[in-house]
Amino acid sequence: MLYVGVDIHKKNLQVCVVDERGNQVSGCKVANERDSVVNYFSRIELPSAVAMEPTHNWGALYDLLEGMRLDVHVAHPRNVDLIGKCRVSTDKGSAYKLAALLRAGFLPEAYVADPEGRELRRLVRGRASLTRSSTQIKNQVHALLRENWIKTSFSDVFGVAGKRFLRKLELAPTSKLLLRLRLDLLEKTQSKIAVLDEEIVRRAYCDKRAVLLMTVKGIAEYSAILILAEIGRISRFARAESLVRYAGLNPTEDSSGERIRRGRLEKAGSSWLRWILVEAAQHTIKEEGKIRELYLRVLAKKGHNWAIVAAARELLVSIYWMLQRMEPYRPSGKRQEVLRVGEAR
Repeated sequence: MLYVGVDIHKKNLQVCVVDERGNQVSGCKVANERDSVVNYFSRIELPSAVAMEPTHNWGALYDLLEGMRLDVHVAHPRNVDLIGKCRVSTDKGSAYKLAALLRAGFLPEAYVADPEGRELRRLVRGRASLTRSSTQIKNQVHALLRENWIKTSFSDVFGVAGKRFLRKLELAPTSKLLLRLRLDLLEKTQSKIAVLDEEIVRRAYCDKRAVLLMTVKGIAEYSAILILAEIGRISRFARAESLVRYAGLNPTEDSSGERIRRGRLEKAGSSWLRWILVEAAQHTIKEEGKIRELYLRVLAKKGHNWAIVAAARELLVSIYWMLQRMEPYRPSGKRQEVLRVGEAR
């Protein structure tokens, strides 16, 4: 049995191979290209296990090596650093560390979404990237208006009437050119977002789990697909608390004897899942039910920030049971007369 550590970079892979005794058999750089990877790893005798960290094009590499009948493992970057911290960090040292931890059975592994799950992540994160670009362009336009002491009465200056007003503004030549280019770029970006939105909506209504999630006030097509992409198979979480920890919505705890002190969020899990749950909770708390009641209780004691996080955490617990039982959302939390998706009365 051979154990292979792979440190992934944009252009190259640093590879280290150790045997069952922990002796380094070989180590070299391999071009981060499909043909080079196939050529190198096809010469490694089976059975062999491979460890890598989720950086750059790790997903394509994972699928390729798994298809070559190698036992592939993806390390959890943060926990690997905690366990095997090197005094001097080099590419060779990182590859050897991965191989050594894998051989010893101490490699902390990260969850690997299936190809469909990774596709969903690319879809929603691609949209998020374009949305950030759109926001940046809008901020640039607002800055240009402030530079020229221009105020508008539009509730949305980037609506139909607002854009018409912006394009007719009389400005200095350079400002007018920059404004026109930014408006053109904004329209192109928004058209691309619309294409992704169409695909997200299509996928949402083809997935029973997404339809379930959309019974929650505050969760629409995009939110539902993002939540599913980040959670993956709900069966991998034995308890709701495990999912809460994965989202990083559990508070840190400092306990000694009978004293228990809970502090800020751990934030050690999926930042995307944590973000979308907090966004959704802003709307869920407007609906009468257990989450609103919890929000109001915490709000009275600790303020909005603590309260909205508590609401997001409770919302995630509800989502856990919705997906486990394939049941729609119930604001009250009661299960009376609940129908499963697709079940007739």
